[in-house]
Amino acid sequence: MKKSILISAIAFLFLSGCFVAPPQEAVKRAPGPYPAGYKTMITGYLNVHLVDPDSIKDFTVIKPPEKTKLDTGYPFIPLYKGQFVWECFIAYDAKNEKGVYVGSDMHVVWIRFNRVVAFDYKDTELDYRVKERIENPGY
Repeated sequence: MKKSILISAIAFLFLSGCFVAPPQEAVKRAPGPYPAGYKTMITGYLNVHLVDPDSIKDFTVIKPPEKTKLDTGYPFIPLYKGQFVWECFIAYDAKNEKGVYVGSDMHVVWIRFNRVVAFDYKDTELDYRVKERIENPGY
C-alpha cells in the first residue's frame, strides 16, 4: 500500500512538471504602458554610452514608439519570440573617440515597461539598467 502511494506521488510530481510553462512563457508578453518620456529615456542612455555625449546634434525621432511583436527570440537581451516591445527609430550625429563627427545614422531602440532594454539589438548593460532604476524610480 505504501509502495503504491509513493509511486503515485512520484508519478504525479513527474506529470505535473510536464505542464509547467517554459521560462519564455512565464515572462509577460505585454510591453507595458506607452513610454511617454521616451526621448528622455533615449537621451539618458546616449549620455551614458557615447564617447562625447555633448556633441550630439541632429537628434531626430524617425518613428515614435510603436508596439511590435518579436518574430524571433533574443536570448542575449533576453527577449522571447511572441513578446511585444515598443520599437522606436532615431537618428543622430555625434563625435567618435577621435573627436570627429561620424555622420547621422539610424538606430533602433526597444523599450519595455518604461526602460530601454535594447539599443541597436544589443543588450543594455546591467549597470546602466540599475542606475536608471535608482535615478528614475517613477519610470
